[in-house]
This record gives sequence, structure tokens and C-alpha cells, in this order.
Amino acid sequence: MTLNRWDPLRDLLNVQERVHRIIGHATEEWIARRPTVWRPVVDVLETPEAYIFRAELPGVGRENINIEVVGNRLRLSGERPLKSDPAIAAYHSVERAHGLFERTFTMAAEVDAEKAQASYCDGLLEVILPKAEQHKGGKLYVVCCEEDG
Repeated sequence: MTLNRWDPLRDLLNVQERVHRIIGHATEEWIARRPTVWRPVVDVLETPEAYIFRAELPGVGRENINIEVVGNRLRLSGERPLKSDPAIAAYHSVERAHGLFERTFTMAAEVDAEKAQASYCDGLLEVILPKAEQHKGGKLYVVCCEEDG
């Protein structure tokens, strides 16, 4: 009778290899279709006259950005698609965030949505929301109310 010595590390490495093989068989189409959500970083500034939002959105086309202002709420949403050409290459891993995004902010003061301005250059979106006339001056604080999805 022969005794085999149990090697938990070997067993763990075998399981890891099997998982990698299974995941490695995922096609690029499957990766592109999976629903993902990412959270772009946003700086929020306040001046006596306006709120300023600066969002990093590299790789997002202008046509994929939505900006909505309702009352004292700003909603930034859109999508950064996974760019690929299956005829040339297949992904081995995907680490950069892609897919849908949404960020919502609530300001402490009402804003004048009619005078809102937005610019997008080199992956940086800047939205300027002037405060309504009755709220200009004085110190007001931004209340960030982030709602995802």
C-alpha cells in the first residue's frame, strides 16, 4: 500500500489553474456585454456665485455624456464603451473601467439652470451652475448626495 502525502498548496494551485482556464475561455463579446458601473471622480467647488463640478471622463465621447439639472440637483450620467476589434485581438484581462456611470449631487442652494454652462476638453468635464439670485453671496455648503444606478 502506498501513501500519498496531501499537499494543500498543490491542490489550491490546481483549482486556480482550472478557474483561469474557465475564465480564459470568456469571449470578448461576453466581456463587452457584461453590465458594469463605474464611478468617475468629481471635484465639487463653490464660489459665492456658482457651483463648479469637474469630472474626469477619459475615453468618453461627448455624445455619451448626459447632464441634467432639476431644482438643486445635478445628475451626470453616460457610458464609456469597451473599444475593441475582435478581428485583430482578444482580451486577456480588462482592468480599465467601462460601461455605464451615474453621479448625482444635491446643492444646498437653488441654481439657475437656464444659465448653466458645460465644457469638455481632454477628458475633463466642467459644469458651472450659477446660484439663483436669492442665494448669491454668503457661505453655503454643498451636500453631496450620491445615488448610483
